[in-house]
Amino acid sequence: MSFQSLSQQRNNWLLRLLGLLLLVVLLARVDLAQVGDIFREANLWLILAAVLIILLLIFVKTIRWQGVMRAQGTQLPIWPAYTTYFASLFIGFLTPGRLGEFVRALQVSQACKVSSAKAFSSVLADRLFDLYVLLGVGGAALLILAASQAEYVVLTGSVVLITFPLFLFIHNKTFAWLQRFGLKLGRPGRKLFSVGGWLYEMRLGLRQLDASGVVIAVGLTILAYAIFFGQCYLLARALNLTVGFVTISFAVALGSLVTLLPISISGLGTREAVIVAYLGTVGVPAESALSFSLLVFLTFYVGGGLVGAMAWWINPMPVGPEDSLPNCEVTEWRP
Repeated sequence: MSFQSLSQQRNNWLLRLLGLLLLVVLLARVDLAQVGDIFREANLWLILAAVLIILLLIFVKTIRWQGVMRAQGTQLPIWPAYTTYFASLFIGFLTPGRLGEFVRALQVSQACKVSSAKAFSSVLADRLFDLYVLLGVGGAALLILAASQAEYVVLTGSVVLITFPLFLFIHNKTFAWLQRFGLKLGRPGRKLFSVGGWLYEMRLGLRQLDASGVVIAVGLTILAYAIFFGQCYLLARALNLTVGFVTISFAVALGSLVTLLPISISGLGTREAVIVAYLGTVGVPAESALSFSLLVFLTFYVGGGLVGAMAWWINPMPVGPEDSLPNCEVTEWRP
């Protein structure tokens, strides 16, 4: 490994340690004895219920992912898709770079014998539905807090900047321009943009979703997040937080969005800072808000990761050409 690669890897790790440093600062500024008391007085039955509902949450998301793959011509039965989705949570928990999603795509690519671009496009589309719901809920939370017209403009502009590149990528004329520009880059550009190239195939995979498929996926996404925010509300009630469902949903959505920034490990520190800050605006003490955020982490990352570990054991990644996911069928892509 070259010195430059080692230096870049070191810088990436240092950047991710910022989130942990932020968590240390938060812990230093709260009464840890009070945090301990809050956990000791927690309602364990409500916490257990929230953990078990993860099975339903991932089932709904698996149905959505199945629909995306079906539109692309990949017929993956529910059980292998379900265990693959859970296994990706396990890998995502272990790795700082959210490699679980790549592992999910790689597993489908190897087991169903489809291109990595086609497999990844199904995962990307699946995750984009989550991203846009979080943007909507998180944007609503910030708009409520916005105190001036300028802040409204900044928030609206930020959402446009995040979503607009996707439409540029999917639009035919825009992609044709990008393709011409990319091919001028030589061999790397041909691998990405030419017919059969990685970006070309990934774009084709995204365009397989028709209007009815998008509507169904959006409905399943809304259902999934209603379940997710309901779980978070159960965790808040388990800690005796006297805040409403909408407030909890806003706080968690903002905390989930900030975890997308590559400055932490599993979102630790960054999520806690945002949730503590947001709940503080409605009078929730820092100790209670921090306890809630840590419980969300333990429930969804550690709890979900443990279930994912069992799914990984049941359905490990294929390692040879003889391995395949049961009854995985592939048809030609629709033009």
